[in-house]
Amino acid sequence: MNQPNIFDYATSELSQDAFLCYMLAFGKEKYKSDLPKEYAVAHRFLAKCGISEKEEILSVERQIEHIDVLIVTTSHILIIEDKTHTNEHDDQIIRYVKNIRSNDKKFSSDKKIKVCYFKTGDYVQGYVPSAEQNTLSQKDCVSLKRDDMLGLLENNCTGNLIFESFYQRLNSVRERIKACDDTDIMTWNTEKWFDYLYNALQGHKFNIEWVHNARGGFYGCWFDWHDVAGGEDYKQIEVSFAGGKTLQVKLCYKFSGKNKEMTLNSKSLLKDLQSRVAKGFKSANRIGKTTTYACKIAENKSDVEKFISNAS
Repeated sequence: MNQPNIFDYATSELSQDAFLCYMLAFGKEKYKSDLPKEYAVAHRFLAKCGISEKEEILSVERQIEHIDVLIVTTSHILIIEDKTHTNEHDDQIIRYVKNIRSNDKKFSSDKKIKVCYFKTGDYVQGYVPSAEQNTLSQKDCVSLKRDDMLGLLENNCTGNLIFESFYQRLNSVRERIKACDDTDIMTWNTEKWFDYLYNALQGHKFNIEWVHNARGGFYGCWFDWHDVAGGEDYKQIEVSFAGGKTLQVKLCYKFSGKNKEMTLNSKSLLKDLQSRVAKGFKSANRIGKTTTYACKIAENKSDVEKFISNAS
């Protein structure tokens, strides 16, 4: 029977924090015999974070030192930075690691620190080591996405309503994306666009964010940056929506200078860049710090694919 799902109402990151704590609490030794399936799920999650399944989970805490979820095992401290549709900011993970290492009274200094960047919403990237390489190495931080969690729960949630509900909530997103396969791009929802662009741009340096404006906003996707005459030449895809469906897909070639004056003095450069653009793009010359020097409205997926690949 199709029942109401609590996670259709409990959609915040705090609710997701609570689920992670609930799931991982079953990893304590006292649940090993009576609740073996839940116990196994908790320890498989540890394994995904680079911690042996054989380690005992000693404690599960939420919002300690501003950390979303903090797990202490036999020999590790696991920091879980939990995100749905937001991203890591202000070097959060670096600060959390430093706080734990500097607090010997509260945390055992002999335990190794691992970090899980947990992201169930639209995903671009997880933790990327900053200049402070010694604070946390890449091998000690794992990013787990929606598909990772679906794989963990897919055959291991039967009989636990909370596990099943969380799985169904994530799976409904996967099904909405799948439903757009082989359909016209103008029928695509936001989730499908993010999934498509993320996969289509593998191998490129890129970023995808929601941009707010007076017209309601759009998904902005930026990629293929090149240094040109002290500024940057790059591509931008703008996808706007109405009623949950695609309204317009705009393909743009952009130039960004350090200031408006630099761009004003780069008219000859912009003309040269325009001459290299594929046929079908309209030249644009509205000058600002950032200038769209050529653009086109995409009519189908092929237009987008050619723009990404630089094909004519």
